[in-house]
Amino acid sequence: MKQYLFSEIVAASGGVYHGDPALLKNAATDVVINSELAMPGSLFIAIIGEKHDGHKFIPVARGKGASLVVTDRALDSEPFLLVPDTLRAMHAIAKTYRDKFTIPVIGLTGSAGKTSTKDIVAAALSEKFNVMKTQGNLNNETGAALTIFSLEEAHQVAVVEMGTNHFGEIGRIASFVKPDYCLFTNIGLAHIENFGTREGIFAGKTEMLPHMRAGGRVIANGDDDLLRSIPEALLYGLDESCAVRGTEIEDLILRGMRFTANHQGKTYRMHVPSLGVHSVYNALAAVSVGLLLGMEMEEIASGIETYKPLRGRMNVHEQAFFTVIDDTYNANPTSMKASLDVLKACSGRRVAILGDMRELGESAPQMHEDVGRYAASLGIERIICVGTESKRMLLGAESVAPGHAQYFETQDELLKVLSDLVRQGDVILVKASRGMKLEQTIERLLALAD
Repeated sequence: MKQYLFSEIVAASGGVYHGDPALLKNAATDVVINSELAMPGSLFIAIIGEKHDGHKFIPVARGKGASLVVTDRALDSEPFLLVPDTLRAMHAIAKTYRDKFTIPVIGLTGSAGKTSTKDIVAAALSEKFNVMKTQGNLNNETGAALTIFSLEEAHQVAVVEMGTNHFGEIGRIASFVKPDYCLFTNIGLAHIENFGTREGIFAGKTEMLPHMRAGGRVIANGDDDLLRSIPEALLYGLDESCAVRGTEIEDLILRGMRFTANHQGKTYRMHVPSLGVHSVYNALAAVSVGLLLGMEMEEIASGIETYKPLRGRMNVHEQAFFTVIDDTYNANPTSMKASLDVLKACSGRRVAILGDMRELGESAPQMHEDVGRYAASLGIERIICVGTESKRMLLGAESVAPGHAQYFETQDELLKVLSDLVRQGDVILVKASRGMKLEQTIERLLALAD
């Protein structure tokens, strides 16, 4: 962590410090909200979350050696920093820390593909720069702040993912990230329950724009009807109107995608080791960022080639008995259809084990039914629907291809008979929202394969 004095932290927070003034001359070694991660020199911020109140863990943080705690209530022992709202204080402290850096910061958001795009962008940029990126999917108001606190003196570029499921969140995150480049992947239907319409989602995502630094640039998916309307954006996509365009797309099935990147008369053949046409979009986003940062096409392509998907994100397990595609990390209608497109291109009997998609609100029944119809229309030989919402998925599949779908209300019911549902040579896609925990189905499948 770059030098950040406790006196600077107190000033940034707008709170009142209680304790020995000598501490204020010292620098924090890190900022944590998990008391178990605290150590001497740590600033521990007691965040009130949906399930836990961080104030209950202040004794643990102090026991681990935390030098200062941020609290919204007076404590019996010093030192502590008293603020009205610990989350808002965290944002303010992160904003001041962000201002210590002049490196380019890419803020990234969208309805689907955020984390994969973030990782591909970081892989591309790492060919030339020392890159800091959001770890995993720490993209909410606390996760993004922790990402900013992970910036080090040696970093040359930062890629910060921003997630949201309510109005105002992206704006609050962007206020301390202060991106130089605003990258948008797509506007789909994820979290529509809270935004009402795609236009509402678009409004929520573009809350980032007022916080873009002077001289910054917007990078957007030009094949998305809403994103292409952003003024002066550098558009990427497959449409010929896109400034950074992908052509000559070759599906290598389980080996990724090959395509030609085109920009201002220059072309370069690239390979992204990730499945599906949507991976080409992710790679084109990386090409766009790389070009704006002065990289050559060859450098960008070399970096993209090093990308490795995270667990649960289209991970391919090629076993002797069958092949499993693990896409259990999350799901929404857009990503469901993209993953089914990948499965369609595979050889062998294709099996889709699909679970509930969460946070779709009143549209959930229709959207689940639509996904079922889509899977059946692709000719997927066996469609297995899991979860209460997915009963509508079954109805959709059966309306197109009667006899090709099965339904299980719970994963436990599925696991009891899973061995009877698969056979040698199958290619099996498993996908659902994270709350369905279908990684348990992946574990059972891999055990069966062994």
